[in-house]
Amino acid sequence: MGCKLRLNGLHDHVVLRGEQICTSRKMCDCIIFVTNKQIIIGIVELKSKTAHPSEIIEKLTNSSEIALSTLEKCRGNFTRLDFYHIVLCKGWDSSEHRVITSRKIVVRGKKYDIIPKRCGASFSEVISSLR
Repeated sequence: MGCKLRLNGLHDHVVLRGEQICTSRKMCDCIIFVTNKQIIIGIVELKSKTAHPSEIIEKLTNSSEIALSTLEKCRGNFTRLDFYHIVLCKGWDSSEHRVITSRKIVVRGKKYDIIPKRCGASFSEVISSLR
């Protein structure tokens, strides 16, 4: 009954639940790591009901920092990272959608767009449409 993100077509990926990684801060529902010549990081918030922009921005930012810290612990040579901040919601209110799309996530000085989609979207389709 809740909101879901489809992971079909993804190979070599790991999905971490945000609330299990860090309990001291507000976190997104999922952090997805995909390897495909570079590292792709998906920070995903799933909303069944109302999407409150200020809370979503806080969750996306916190989860992004945790994702980068996790990668640093791996000590890999990651020369290229692609970040995707995705919010899935069953029904977007026009004012919520407008606020979400007008905001940016700032992670270590770099700005990223927020990608609003409907529940049931495919991660691989979302990122391929933006490349």
